[in-house]
Amino acid sequence: MIKFILLELNQNPFNIFATLIFFFAIIHSFCTSNINSLANKIELNYHQKKIDKIVDSNSSSIIAGILHFLGEIEAVFGIWAIVLGIGMSYFFDWGTFVTYIDSLHYTEPVLIVVIMTIASSRPILKMSELLIWKFVKLFSGSLEAWWISILIIGPILGSFITQPASMVISAYLLSEKFYELNPPNRLKYGTIALLFVNTSIGGTLTNFAAPPVLIVAKIWNWSNIFMFTTFGIKSILAILTSTFFYFLLFRSEINKLKNTYALNRFKNYIQRKFISKKELEFAFDELEKEINEKLGFTKHFSENCNLIKEQIKLEAFDNFELDEVKKYTVDISIEERFEEIKISEMKRTIPGLLPIEEQPFYLDPYWDQREDKVPLWIMIIHTVFLVAALLNSHEPILFISIFLFYLGFIQVTPFYQNRLDLKPPLMVAFFLSGLLVHCGLQNWWITPLLSDLPPIKLNIIATILTTFNDNAAITYLSSLVPNLSDSMKYAVLSGALTGGGLTIIANAPNPIGQCILKKYFENGISAFQLFKYALVPTIITIIYFIPPLLSK
Repeated sequence: MIKFILLELNQNPFNIFATLIFFFAIIHSFCTSNINSLANKIELNYHQKKIDKIVDSNSSSIIAGILHFLGEIEAVFGIWAIVLGIGMSYFFDWGTFVTYIDSLHYTEPVLIVVIMTIASSRPILKMSELLIWKFVKLFSGSLEAWWISILIIGPILGSFITQPASMVISAYLLSEKFYELNPPNRLKYGTIALLFVNTSIGGTLTNFAAPPVLIVAKIWNWSNIFMFTTFGIKSILAILTSTFFYFLLFRSEINKLKNTYALNRFKNYIQRKFISKKELEFAFDELEKEINEKLGFTKHFSENCNLIKEQIKLEAFDNFELDEVKKYTVDISIEERFEEIKISEMKRTIPGLLPIEEQPFYLDPYWDQREDKVPLWIMIIHTVFLVAALLNSHEPILFISIFLFYLGFIQVTPFYQNRLDLKPPLMVAFFLSGLLVHCGLQNWWITPLLSDLPPIKLNIIATILTTFNDNAAITYLSSLVPNLSDSMKYAVLSGALTGGGLTIIANAPNPIGQCILKKYFENGISAFQLFKYALVPTIITIIYFIPPLLSK
């Protein structure tokens, strides 16, 4: 391998440069939590300077802002793609880099935006919650039942609604049912690591839902029956074993959360049973009017505002001659500007004193957490949009058109929707696009490495490569190797699947889960901690997948 690299260095040094940039990006991705920790410390010090009035109270630390940007794992590969572009321009020219970027296919990142947005909608999440609840209520709706059900049923759903959609649903349900209880750090990492590993192998019951499977299924003529019998059954057993093993391992930590979970459930029941938000809002509105009439607050406020305004006019008149005051309508100018500022400030501080037509729209910060039911017909229509996008996942024009119709539908049914937040799906798409740019230049060493190995070693290499490459990229490159035997095909795919939970970049849906759940981890999700806690379920998966390789 060393001779091969030295030969490549002499013949095409750019390949070595591109791979070094790729590995620098991987190292950067492993350091994001440390970068965020440093940014938080700098931000805290800067905040103290604002308190001590050393710096402007309205300013912010530019250094902390830059470090926060560098600590966003979704931005890492995009940042290093800029370095790659500069390097390619040096070795060749800028046009070569542009041509290379144009040659890549960005269907998957664009599809991620569509699938993630629809799958994270309130109707889809509520429907998924209701489906899983059918199983959970058999166990009295316990916390353990929710934890086990989400981590088993969610990933297996990936075989039918695709892995990205199942990751969105599983991550959001874990966020609401589990992570909101503030579990200990050990349990946080154990849960997300198990989610990633289970999702990586949970899409193997069919030949169309998992990206690493989809890429090779048609080329290698692997049917749904073949996938289920060869990989699917093993995946289900591995998911069940890993989940129940981790449940036993973390049972004491989960038990400590049960009181908090029970209190939250009972609190939510009391609030839904005895408090009507609409009735209280009406009561408060009437109370505000009654108190205002009794105390005359609006009257006193207006009188004092007029005194301030007249004082400003007097100060202005002292700076002009009488004829200038009339000619330039100084009093009218002051009147207009004063009223503009007054209304703006009232909207910010005391909007209730304004006439109804001038009151600003109140953006309820807890709108997404409301308990209102979603009608069945809206759930069905959302499901139709999701399925339609999945069925046309290889045709960007079609699934983007479907997405535009979906956006139109949520505009006419806003009361049953949550706020549309495109930042998470766009950041995940940016992450995958950056990864695609770098992975596209690694085939010079990955393809030869995969072509001359016995099945068992090929399986190990595929697992290792998957930890710092998208597993779909590994299976794609293996599909380019001519005359690959059936045992080697099995070795590559099983290796790519088993390693898909070890890092955030190992499997395309992982960045989605990371984006949804990272807010529960101080300084972001540590790549080293994720790797550590993903090792056990990965080893369990290897044990289930490896017997056919040993028999070859």
